Amino acid sequence: MPNPEMANQWRSCAKTDYDVAVHDTTFCPIPIEIICYHSQQAAEKALKSVLVYHDEEVPRIHDLYRILELCLKHEPDLRKLSTQAKRLTKYAVLTRYPNEIDIEETDMRLALEDAEIIVNTISSLWQNQ
Repeated sequence: MPNPEMANQWRSCAKTDYDVAVHDTTFCPIPIEIICYHSQQAAEKALKSVLVYHDEEVPRIHDLYRILELCLKHEPDLRKLSTQAKRLTKYAVLTRYPNEIDIEETDMRLALEDAEIIVNTISSLWQNQ
């Protein structure tokens, strides 16, 4: 049975992570790793909201492509998010520690775009609920 209330809470958390990532672009110097991390987190929570909506167990993993694969059972059209999910996954862990990943500002901008696409796509699934 669908659980729209709990899914909305997850999507709200996703939107907050995305908003934090966008806000952090105003800092000087720009915290590129933190923005990429929040972009990944926004996408992860948005994808997990699909599972919550469909009353599925939410896995404690950060691999967005694996999470997306679980979502496809309920929402096959989300396959179009595969590229974004694959690109964002690396920012879940590697951005938490110094010198683990070399990220440029162009990577950060792409991460923000990918997160926006995922968050907006999933938010539009149940707009009338």
